[in-house]
Amino acid sequence: MTDETTPPDVAASTQTEYEVPEWLSLEDDEQIQWIGEPVPISIVGTAVWGLILTVVLIGFLILLTLPFSWFSIKNTDYVVTNKSLYVKKGVLSTNIESVALDKIQNTEYSQSFWGKQFGFGSIDISTAGSSGAEISLRNIKNARDVRETITSLSNEYSTTARQSKATGDEQAGATAPTTEGMDELIEELRATRQAMERIEQRLRDESESKAESVSPDEDTPR
Repeated sequence: MTDETTPPDVAASTQTEYEVPEWLSLEDDEQIQWIGEPVPISIVGTAVWGLILTVVLIGFLILLTLPFSWFSIKNTDYVVTNKSLYVKKGVLSTNIESVALDKIQNTEYSQSFWGKQFGFGSIDISTAGSSGAEISLRNIKNARDVRETITSLSNEYSTTARQSKATGDEQAGATAPTTEGMDELIEELRATRQAMERIEQRLRDESESKAESVSPDEDTPR
């Protein structure tokens, strides 16, 4: 009989696990959903234009920028977690940008001519209050799918944040009446104490008045 038991590594491979880059520090409950980088073939367009324009000096200048473009691509990383987006750039120095998912207002997908030929595209992400793209994922594979992932995570994170805020407001609203009730009870106790003090003072005054009225009259003849 043939053993059709599924190997354990097959089930484990259904969910991709990403290794956290050394430059990235995540929160305890933050998990990586996607990691990518610009595809090296994205510099093909620059190379082609450089070759076409070699008839003039500008073509050679364009070709001279290819090594820098290559190093720039190899030193750029994109990370999407369940809370934020991260972009790491820099050849000589490192610059890290981040945007929280609940701050995302709009995402735009674009694809150049060469992107259509080789299957890569770009995503521009804007946040509330920004005049343009706050952060961009340039020349990545499956850009359309990545955009849908970001949109889904953003909506989910925003919904969770709203629910947490609503729960906090409800708890605060439930606590407020208790506090007000304690304040009212303290005021009633204070008023009762003041009333008792007034009654005690009145009784004391009446007692002293009676004591004076029954005192013997020293001028009375014997």
